[in-house]
Formats: sequence, C-alpha cells, structure tokens
Amino acid sequence: MTPPKDTLNLIRTSFPGHDTVIERAFKDNRSFRDLCEDYRRCVVALHRWWQANAKAVAPRGEEYTELLVDLGGEIQTWLEALEAGSPPAPGKAR
Repeated sequence: MTPPKDTLNLIRTSFPGHDTVIERAFKDNRSFRDLCEDYRRCVVALHRWWQANAKAVAPRGEEYTELLVDLGGEIQTWLEALEAGSPPAPGKAR
C-alpha cells in the first residue's frame, strides 16, 4: 500500500491551486481519500501498461486513460463543490 502522503502529493500536483481544499478533504472525508487512492492506483497502472510493449497493450492502456479521466473528473467535482461550501451532490461523485 502506498503511504497516504504519496497519494496526497499526487493529487496536489495533479490539481494545482486547490491545496487547502484537497488537504482538508483528504484529512476529513474517507470517500474523497478513497477516490484519490483510486486515482493514484490508476496512474500507477497506466504507467506500467505504457512501459510494456505499447502495441500489445494499447487497448488496456486506453481503458486506463479513460478511467483516469473519469476519476479526475470526479475529483474536480469534489473540489468545486467543496470550494462552493458543500460536499458534492449524491450521484455526482462517490
């Protein structure tokens, strides 16, 4: 398992300008932490797939790329909602 600090650093780097909200949500909200961990796992998996023979794993790499975009969108939804003063609406994020 990756230390939480590594996941937090990845999220801060991937979503610059939201450090305070990210740190607070990461500390206080398990659903947000789980989402961030899923994002980190996807980044790691995507990196592994593309390091392998790109032609042989292109479809799998594309799936992970799409998943990463989806997870990033969920994180962005969380950040926007929290910056507006409320958690994300049910069904819009985890």
